[in-house]
Amino acid sequence: MKKRITKFFTILAVLFFSLQSAICQPYNIDYYGIVSSEIDDNMAKMLSDLYYTQFQEISSFNVTDKRTQDCLKTIPSNDSIDSSNFSFYSIITKENAKWISNLTIKNKNLNHSVKKEFDSFYKILMEPKDILQASLKDLVLQKTVVSTEEESEQPTINLPQISTEFLSGTWYGENNIDKIVIMRGGRGFVIFNNGASMNISVELSNASKKAIKIKQNGRSNASFYPDLPRQVALKVAVNANPIEWNFELLDDNTLKGKKSTLISANEDAIPGIIDVTWHRRS
Repeated sequence: MKKRITKFFTILAVLFFSLQSAICQPYNIDYYGIVSSEIDDNMAKMLSDLYYTQFQEISSFNVTDKRTQDCLKTIPSNDSIDSSNFSFYSIITKENAKWISNLTIKNKNLNHSVKKEFDSFYKILMEPKDILQASLKDLVLQKTVVSTEEESEQPTINLPQISTEFLSGTWYGENNIDKIVIMRGGRGFVIFNNGASMNISVELSNASKKAIKIKQNGRSNASFYPDLPRQVALKVAVNANPIEWNFELLDDNTLKGKKSTLISANEDAIPGIIDVTWHRRS
């Protein structure tokens, strides 16, 4: 009987020290931030910085910042991550007016995510620190011994199907433009603050990548270049190439991309490219 008791406590001691060792073991985590098509870069940066800060405050976690942009549009590929470390990112989606955060950890042996549901994006940011840190710790510590077969599939990010009908409506976003109207047939017009009107065409140049090309239709007008001095605009508009926008669809109501136009340079104008974001007017 005495030997059995001694053996029992010996086993208990071994289990205790094994568990303590596992908890104290340092974990190397490559931090990739946020993956989403539902939020803009500013929202993504706030949430990405929040998760990163909470990870850094957990003792036993060695965190390396692998972020290359505020918001990833696709999940990091296996080729781009270090399989010897844990890689973390959070997939943010919106389902039936609920915001979903899928905290995800992966390495060569596992791919696991924990789904958390919130009534608003603001509530994701306001999640109590202790709860968030507990979720992050559980995601790593509890799943280091779980086989891949037991894990659920990764959620997918579904952008809306693009069509000219989907894009139809009124948009805004440039300082010198009052509104942009896109019609279902792929035509539209731009109304400038100075009263000028430009006809445009809409082309889905690569629907699989959600790429949209919007191009000036018709002859150029000096009023299409309100950022240029008037005399310069009058001179260069005659032979100017059509103004063109190349956008990526970020979500139902946001287009982000580049505008090819004329820009001011030493009392003259040269072809240039500027960053542009349009928003759908509700």
